[in-house]
Amino acid sequence: MRKVLFLISCLSFLATSFAQRSDTLSCGYDHSLQPSQIVAPSLLIASGSIIAGSDYLHSKINVPIEQWSQRDGHDRFEIENFIQYVPLATVPVLKLCGLESRHSWRDLASLAGGATILSFGFSQGFKYLTKEERPYGGVFNSFPSGHTMTAFWGAEILRREYGEEYPGIAVAGYAVATGVGCLRVYNNRHWAADILAGAGFGILSASLMYWLAPYLRF
Repeated sequence: MRKVLFLISCLSFLATSFAQRSDTLSCGYDHSLQPSQIVAPSLLIASGSIIAGSDYLHSKINVPIEQWSQRDGHDRFEIENFIQYVPLATVPVLKLCGLESRHSWRDLASLAGGATILSFGFSQGFKYLTKEERPYGGVFNSFPSGHTMTAFWGAEILRREYGEEYPGIAVAGYAVATGVGCLRVYNNRHWAADILAGAGFGILSASLMYWLAPYLRF
């Protein structure tokens, strides 16, 4: 777990070191990465990492939540396999319906593609480093939750594209993403700590892509 915390520290240092780089795209969007933008994802990642890395906190937080969610012995209903994509899919749907986003189709495709790559790297890298066992046992790739990560980077892109003018859309996107995380726990696929970290990495992936956008020359 110390490797995980060290890597998180390096990522935070890298982001804050270049936080004030200026916007060079013509869309008028401020692509600079402000330190305030990484506070929430950093806290989510740190919280999930600390809970997952502490046997005491795991037994006091992860285990009771898992036992409560499985108390009635329900069958799995893994609709989150599909709704994890709803926040991101909402962006082109709204654009097709005539609501102008902050970026063009080409830029949105690049942002989504880049966030996919970043989140996949975070997900697979930390799954390999931590080898956290799933709640149902026998599989050691629980931390962080990839479904939750996908839902949250989609929600963050939705927020950045439409949240300023339509705050209700941003709230709805994050509500769906939160629901995905809750369903992963309900279906006994992940611990609560995996969800916290997945949400943080998802938001961070989207934030880093918006920061990098001017330098990728979409």
